[in-house]
Amino acid sequence: EFAFGLLPVSIIIASFIVTLFVQKVYFMPVVSFIFLLILTFTLFNVSFLGWSVIYTLGSFIASYVALFIMKTLNKKRS
Repeated sequence: EFAFGLLPVSIIIASFIVTLFVQKVYFMPVVSFIFLLILTFTLFNVSFLGWSVIYTLGSFIASYVALFIMKTLNKKRS
């Protein structure tokens, strides 16, 4: 339940929020991958590595969407 429910949702939400503050697309996916890599070898097994890559891609997409929204809102304000 944690690995396939709470973890991906929390990574996507955290990626969105952190990207709004940091404003770097690659920051949160790298942090997410490092975190998931640590979880792969401590809490889960090596078969979770594929899911780590998929969750990292989800993090990248959420970061890109957050940055796109910020740029769109800034253009509307200007």
